[in-house]
Amino acid sequence: MQMTMTCAEESRALEETLAGTFKPADTFFLIESNLPKYGGWSGSIVKAASSAGEFAPILRHLQGLRRAKILFIRRPRGDGKNFFIAATNQDEPKIYQAELDDYADLLALDLTSLSEERAPRLHGHEMAQIDELYTVCTNGRHDPCCAAYGTPVYQALADQAGPDRVWQTTHIGGHRMAATLIAFPQGIVYGHVAPLDVESLLMNHRAGYILTHKYRGRGCYAGHDLDEAAHLAAGAAEAVVRDSTRQYGIGDLRLTAVADLNDGRRRISFRGSNGASAAEVGTRMSAPRQTSCGDEPKPMPQHDVRMLAGM
Repeated sequence: MQMTMTCAEESRALEETLAGTFKPADTFFLIESNLPKYGGWSGSIVKAASSAGEFAPILRHLQGLRRAKILFIRRPRGDGKNFFIAATNQDEPKIYQAELDDYADLLALDLTSLSEERAPRLHGHEMAQIDELYTVCTNGRHDPCCAAYGTPVYQALADQAGPDRVWQTTHIGGHRMAATLIAFPQGIVYGHVAPLDVESLLMNHRAGYILTHKYRGRGCYAGHDLDEAAHLAAGAAEAVVRDSTRQYGIGDLRLTAVADLNDGRRRISFRGSNGASAAEVGTRMSAPRQTSCGDEPKPMPQHDVRMLAGM
């Protein structure tokens, strides 16, 4: 009998490059709820909650902020109404927390404070700033790999970082790269994470370093209005430049420019602690591959990155 690999097994077998696979997001809204009135976490729960039910007006309000990403979060046996905002597209990314009395409180969230890089306000009060937060995709009803790979990573991370700092989340995107997680406040996204990776990932993140071999991308680059394709190319270039120049500190490298070249190629320029660096990124479509278990294989964008000399 022919054995079929899961999407995550296939991604690992193909040694798929992770960098440049996370779509842009400026601001993350994290809402604690098991969503009992929606039948629990389904594959497209954010879309479903946006169209009907108690969350519909709330999510429409939050989606009024440009490039906002909304995730529902939960913890085992948790029944609170915690709410977090991660402002990742700033020179100094921040994450804020509030505990809601009612989800309708979010209709009073002042979105202008975020666009002006001020602490967000609910009912006239500033939300509390916290130091770190981690979300691990465990949404098995979207793809079984998310639960199979994500749940043990969530448990390992909760054990080591503390349960108050770690949450299970609905779909991050890219379940073939499970386990996939986001480290806040910077919104750094990792993939193909295993429980044995957790200690190194946590120690490096707290020390201000990126693990490039697990790195998928991060929230939009501060000061740059990039479309999705340019953002993905910048993420792919960043990992190569960091490895080539040995600049692994989160703040060591800063994007300075993205220039379109011929044939869909881009020149991605950075300034870092070692001076200026640049890479050329060409994007092509891969051979068809599973993007989710049970779906028909389809081509996916694949980045070819070349370091440029003479910077």
